[in-house]
Amino acid sequence: MLIRSAWRQEWPVELNCSFAPTIATPDHIALAEQLGYSRAFVFDSPALYADPAATIALAATRTNRIKLGIAVLTAHARHLVTNASMLAHLATLAPGRLEIGVGTGFTSAVLLGRRPSRWSEVEQYVGALRALLAGAEVEWEGRVVGLLHGAASGVRLPVDIPVWVAAEGPKGWATADRLGAGLITNPSHGHNAESGRIGIPEVAGPVLASDHGTVLADGETVASPRVIAAAAPSAALSFHFGDQGPLAGTPELARHQAVIGEVDETRRHLALHRGHLIEPNDVDLKFMTPEVIGRAATIRTREGWAEYLTDLKKAGAAGVLYQPAGPDIPYELNAFREAASLVLES
Repeated sequence: MLIRSAWRQEWPVELNCSFAPTIATPDHIALAEQLGYSRAFVFDSPALYADPAATIALAATRTNRIKLGIAVLTAHARHLVTNASMLAHLATLAPGRLEIGVGTGFTSAVLLGRRPSRWSEVEQYVGALRALLAGAEVEWEGRVVGLLHGAASGVRLPVDIPVWVAAEGPKGWATADRLGAGLITNPSHGHNAESGRIGIPEVAGPVLASDHGTVLADGETVASPRVIAAAAPSAALSFHFGDQGPLAGTPELARHQAVIGEVDETRRHLALHRGHLIEPNDVDLKFMTPEVIGRAATIRTREGWAEYLTDLKKAGAAGVLYQPAGPDIPYELNAFREAASLVLES
């Protein structure tokens, strides 16, 4: 049974979802709309995932209400004009529903053999992107550029697209403030986690708390096959974080690093980040024990997630941005929605 629209207003925080895009993601976004989610974002890492623009374009044709977006766009993945044109096209397909997230793009940069963007570059990029979408010409890389879409193209300009900044530390949070943007941040990562409590930064705009893991069904444990399959992409991320993640000091991480260290340094970045946030790679799987998953992934019962959502509201979050993963995305979307509904029944 679908959630009534009025219920969404009573949830402790707004429910949103994000996806490592696959060919099936447009169908998953359509389901998310039926279940009452407010937003659906897709990741952008060309070496890892299905194309984000094609994914959002298809989702736009299958939905009517849910807000759609790409998070995060980065300054190094595509030329400024390429991204601006893509966004103008998507905004035409989904009028009033398109949003974007921006960030430094660590993984997408590493997989292209580049460094992540600096926050000053992100800020400059967003300013230029907004100007192009508003119909202005800007100077970029020593040349004047602009969007020249006329009526024959069918792409409508100007367009105003809300911006979110994805950041885990003070420099990114300050960038969000200066841009007048919303903030996407993981309460368990980076500077957020230093206090040992749910870390929601005090910024001017709304904050979405990102998270990923799985929702336990009745009778399941961390060692249950479905749980391992669903939580493995999240746990594998901690191997990719290395000594900066929750597996620091564990023998599994040490052995994982030793195996990766044997790969030729010209290809080591590919071996380490293959499958990032979508599926564990062959090296990850060698050390993917229930103990690793229990330590590195967010695994809660429906009641546990309901309590967490209530705590997010108390901490000042406007919403949660949940990434379902594993082989059964519909289960995750349904189970997470059911967890939010438990708050109404308490």
